[in-house]
Amino acid sequence: MLILIALPVLVAVAAVHRYLQFYAPTNVLARRVRTAFPTFRMVLALLAFAAVLLVLMHVIAGSIAAGAPGWLNLVVLVLAWDTLKVGCLALAVGLRRISVAARRAAGARHRVALPAS
Repeated sequence: MLILIALPVLVAVAAVHRYLQFYAPTNVLARRVRTAFPTFRMVLALLAFAAVLLVLMHVIAGSIAAGAPGWLNLVVLVLAWDTLKVGCLALAVGLRRISVAARRAAGARHRVALPAS
């Protein structure tokens, strides 16, 4: 009997999860960044965005401590998660950029010059 009550809830949660996987702003950003060519400018932009999210999280947490509504704790939690996600994304893009540069350098070193005829 309990499973009959829980089943619609599980279906609804799964549907919301799938929707957020496709349309949540940071997930869209992550998909777009992962498919683009990695640049150091992209790394800096992602780090700047993570810093803005961190400052915003700190400001909202301070306002909660000063007496703002408690439901803003959920906003702080989401901002903390997004800060971590964007920071890790910046790290991954930086490592991909270094990897691309290393592969290009190795490829340039191993090119064999054709003899003149």
